[in-house]
Amino acid sequence: MSTQNPKVSIIIPIYNVENYLRQCLDSAINQTLKDIEIICVNDGSTDTSLQIINEYANKDNRIKIINKTNGGLSSARNAGLKIAQGEFIGFLDSDDYLDLNFYKSLYKRAKETNSDIVVCEYIYRFQDNNKRKKIFLRVDKNVITSDKNEKFKCLYLPVYCYVHNKIYKKDCIKENFIDGLNFEDIYFTTLTLSGDNKMAVAADVAYYYRNHPKSIVNDTSNLNKYFYHKAMAFFYKFVYENNINVNKEEYYEIRRFKFLGLTLMKIKKDCFKTKYSILKLINFTVTK
Repeated sequence: MSTQNPKVSIIIPIYNVENYLRQCLDSAINQTLKDIEIICVNDGSTDTSLQIINEYANKDNRIKIINKTNGGLSSARNAGLKIAQGEFIGFLDSDDYLDLNFYKSLYKRAKETNSDIVVCEYIYRFQDNNKRKKIFLRVDKNVITSDKNEKFKCLYLPVYCYVHNKIYKKDCIKENFIDGLNFEDIYFTTLTLSGDNKMAVAADVAYYYRNHPKSIVNDTSNLNKYFYHKAMAFFYKFVYENNINVNKEEYYEIRRFKFLGLTLMKIKKDCFKTKYSILKLINFTVTK
């Protein structure tokens, strides 16, 4: 097996994730697609993360290690992109893990549809105890399109603006991640999907997203809220200026509870708040 031109380069930014890192790396090295490179970017970890990376690298020569001073998630991903040799690029967060057929399924779908970007149909969100598992995102597995409006609608952008549930042909990545901002996925995904690149969906595999207290989406500080609203403002300005048709309701998780055709309650969730409407008469918001 040649590692000079791997089919997929997996970029894993790593910062103080010793409790989760082994599960993440196990899911990467045991992928059924063997022709991969695994780029571990140690972003200035102060726990035992680097020791764990070195341990795995000693057993698997597909692992490449970048050591750098702490610069944040965007900086770590950009460092990985600089050395990635794969035909396609995948991003895996170091506190998450994958189905073992994940990259095989996405790569196969890319080749059979001649697509530049392939997204997985399922993301499972779970707590550390694994007891609260649920489907977080479901997309139409039949989608194959180069139309930017269809891509944005299919993926429910910008709320579900993940980079880690996709693979990208290396040649179609024109933008780096913006340093110094949270919710950097919104910028990257918006700019990447707005091109004329072709996107397809791979079914029957999942990305497992860990929701824990230190996750960025659980940071309710004013600064993090500022980053979120700044990213959303960028998104809506971008789609307006580029004539991309969006329906704002599609970018939120919306549940309706009906009886005899009458909506008794509507629940609308985004990253930081949940809005409740009861019979359209009682309205209130709960902030995380």
